[in-house]
Amino acid sequence: MALWAIKCSISPYNNGIHSEVPLNTPNRFNTQQPLRRSPPAIHTSRRKKKRNFSSLKILTPKPPNNRDTDLVFYSRRLYMLCKNAQVDEAIRLLRSMEDNKGLVPDTVTYNVLINALCRDGQLELGLLLLGEMQDKGCTPTVITYTTLIHGFCEAGRLEYALKLLDLMRSKEIGITPTTVTCTALIQGLCAQGELKRALDLLNQMKSMGPNCAPNELTYKKLIHGLCQEGLHELGVELLHEMVQRGFRPDEITSSALIRGLCQSGAFLRAALFVSEMVYAGVQLDLATYGCLLDALCKVGEAALVRDTIRLMCERDVALDSSAYSGLIQRLCDKGMVDEAVGLKEEMRRKGIDPNSVAYTSLVDGLRQAGKNDHVLELVHEMESKGLQPVGNILKVLFQSFYS
Repeated sequence: MALWAIKCSISPYNNGIHSEVPLNTPNRFNTQQPLRRSPPAIHTSRRKKKRNFSSLKILTPKPPNNRDTDLVFYSRRLYMLCKNAQVDEAIRLLRSMEDNKGLVPDTVTYNVLINALCRDGQLELGLLLLGEMQDKGCTPTVITYTTLIHGFCEAGRLEYALKLLDLMRSKEIGITPTTVTCTALIQGLCAQGELKRALDLLNQMKSMGPNCAPNELTYKKLIHGLCQEGLHELGVELLHEMVQRGFRPDEITSSALIRGLCQSGAFLRAALFVSEMVYAGVQLDLATYGCLLDALCKVGEAALVRDTIRLMCERDVALDSSAYSGLIQRLCDKGMVDEAVGLKEEMRRKGIDPNSVAYTSLVDGLRQAGKNDHVLELVHEMESKGLQPVGNILKVLFQSFYS
């Protein structure tokens, strides 16, 4: 029995702790002992801890000795270098794959490199790669030429871009340009003020087939170029042609034409064009309407001013107190007081309170029109709302009444 007790005392199940309870104690097994805890389970996960690799380090291991696999490997690495604007490193890798591996890059690889060179401004090197492609039997595509044409247009070197266009359309190459190609050229020509050549190219696009037909962007670039040169009437004609081809004009293009027409003095043409665009579904902003109202006020077209304001209300143009005040001030400055008073009444119907600028403009406009009774009513209305007149209008009123 004693031997058994000693063995129990060093048993691994009691963690090597010798029990002080005598073996002959009746309630020996009821004595509260500290709970024995089993050792924590060891969980082995098959998922390895993630490591942070750069996009280039992923491609560091040597690929298998297979020419197709090698070409894919190097093409991906070239793409990543170009994407990270490491163009010089990409060129060195291109020479390395040719010298050490004997690999010939394909068209996609050359296009990626030429695009990166054009974005980096290395246009001559891009042309050298174009010649290298042809020497090695790698056929350039429309993407190759479009990339180079766009790069030269962005750099303002239009003659090179036009020569590339002629080259790709020649019998030796026989590549038909696309809409993207010609639109890039039109944008470059407009930026240099070569509008006649841009219009000629637009006419050529219409006969080059469906892949080179002018699209919405083509017309917009040309219309903005015409507006910059003051040829707004021609821009309106192009916009009508654009609509006939099924393209919808946007707010920016329409506003540019309206502003241009107003600045050139074609007020009636601008008002008619606004009506056309509004009923075509174009949402014009407040600044464009304000430009038209300024132009109409200068020539005293009160009827057109009222029609424009009514059109703004019908189209739910967002007008707050400041916007209404600006319109009232424009009308009063041009002597169109009745229209200004009508705007104030419209503000009242909409629950918009005129501010001090609106009241001051109305007071001064009514004073100049000789409507002194209305002037005093407006002054009392201002005082009841706790508004102070802007400038020295009270002094002017005093001199007007008592001089």
